[in-house]
Amino acid sequence: MLKNKIKMIVLIILLIISLFTPIVNAENETTSNEAVPINETQEAITIKEGDEYLFQDTVTIDTPIDGNLFIMANTVTINSQVGGDAFICANTINIENNGYILSNLFASANTINIRGIVYNIYSISDTLTIDGFVYRDVKTVCGTLNINSMIGRDVFANCTSINFKEKANTEDTPSVVSYGSIQGDLNYSSDEEITIPEDSVSGETHFTALKNNTVNISNYIYSLGAILVSAIILWLIGLWISPKLLHNTSHSITLKKVLQIIGLGILVPIVITLLSIIILLIPITSQFTIFLLCILFILFFISTSVTIININTMICNKLKIKQNLYKLGFLIVTTIVFWLLTLIPYAGMVISLIAIIWGIGSISYSILIKEKSDEKHSDSEEKQKKIEAKPEKENVSDEMKKDDESNKTKKEDKSDKTKKNKKQNKETNKNKDKKSK
Repeated sequence: MLKNKIKMIVLIILLIISLFTPIVNAENETTSNEAVPINETQEAITIKEGDEYLFQDTVTIDTPIDGNLFIMANTVTINSQVGGDAFICANTINIENNGYILSNLFASANTINIRGIVYNIYSISDTLTIDGFVYRDVKTVCGTLNINSMIGRDVFANCTSINFKEKANTEDTPSVVSYGSIQGDLNYSSDEEITIPEDSVSGETHFTALKNNTVNISNYIYSLGAILVSAIILWLIGLWISPKLLHNTSHSITLKKVLQIIGLGILVPIVITLLSIIILLIPITSQFTIFLLCILFILFFISTSVTIININTMICNKLKIKQNLYKLGFLIVTTIVFWLLTLIPYAGMVISLIAIIWGIGSISYSILIKEKSDEKHSDSEEKQKKIEAKPEKENVSDEMKKDDESNKTKKEDKSDKTKKNKKQNKETNKNKDKKSK
């Protein structure tokens, strides 16, 4: 890496010196006593500093750019030097003889023609033709790769055909750039093995046959198993740590809550990413970036499972299913249905994206807005308990009153009996006295 950086610095210095060479010569010529004619057509060379963003039908770069280049157009022609990377999306891309990209070329086009010099090429195209010079590697996915000049290092190609410009059968020693050659290794993938001319590849040639586009059932089984295992494990962890977490969706879902969850699902990853970038720029706290990125990775990893668990919990609450074994069975069914929906072309991608956003949003909602909702829920529960307790107290008081009344009646009955007994005793005594007399 250090050697490559040194080479890059030396190349940049040489290019800058070459750019200013005409100006230095002009100054030397003016010091002589003879009159020097002025060329009216000659203009001072200007360099555009910073990145360039161009969105037009036809783009032509004739001025050196000291920065990165971003282009989206129909036809792109580069006749000058680009000091950084070039990101180009077009129908046709032409790097002319005077074109020089000091760093990487990232290109997506129908036709790419390289007649100048490029450091590295990363491309997707129908046809890639190299008539110039590639300093290092070529990594491409294309229909046809035409190599008519020299590539400094390795080639990684996924293509249908590779064509080399062969050496001329003459007694003269041909120039290195006058025929197609790869100074490193050739690694290519194709439907069939391609015939490579002798002495065109200095290193080794590796061929990989492209597999037929047949349906691989094992991949589907693996993806279904992965999502099932993750959902079940997360559900069991939630059931073990805090069963209340699995009943959060039993609360009424309002429009306000839905909007809050979606908003958090979108904002939280953006905020964590921005914080990671800001912290990375600070040397003292740069290691904290790894922690934030780990959190973001975990959120994305479990978000889909969290969404499936929430859907399953809502279904079980509507069906009034309370046993955990039945809930687990419904969780498996819900996961399989969700996985089948993600297999639908185009719509499956949208469903997966919504599941990720909802999962991250629901996790963030339960962490950030959990206390307020729980306090309200606990207050409502306490009120319900008080309301339920009041009639019980009233029932107890009524029973006490009834007991008191029954006791009073018993006491009155006893007093009445005692009075009657006393009267009877008095009467018997009177009768005895009368008889004795």
